[in-house]
Amino acid sequence: MIMFNVDNIAPTASQCMAHMNIQRGNGLLVVSGMFENKSPQTVYLSYKFKCIRVSATGRSANSQSGSFVAAPDQIVSFSKTSLCIRPSDSYDLLLEIYDGKLLLASQALAVPQL
Repeated sequence: MIMFNVDNIAPTASQCMAHMNIQRGNGLLVVSGMFENKSPQTVYLSYKFKCIRVSATGRSANSQSGSFVAAPDQIVSFSKTSLCIRPSDSYDLLLEIYDGKLLLASQALAVPQL
């Protein structure tokens, strides 16, 4: 007989949703990383968030990473970045959610020149 604890089974990619909440105003672009746990167990995950600004003078990047816990059916906000925006710049945003080294969910957005 083989026994195991079902609480330790990793969630599948279909049970995990990554998304970014974007707000613009007062010369700022505010980006929040969000995760929705649709699995029946609490998950302990990590994230990587990257923002690349492309302007007439070149490219600059901002990266964040960390870990978070999400209970079943919970939506977690775990990262918030505010960027001073210029109308001539564009922004590439990437959010990735990992269980160890396994990529579970991601979202990529391009914010064109405003």
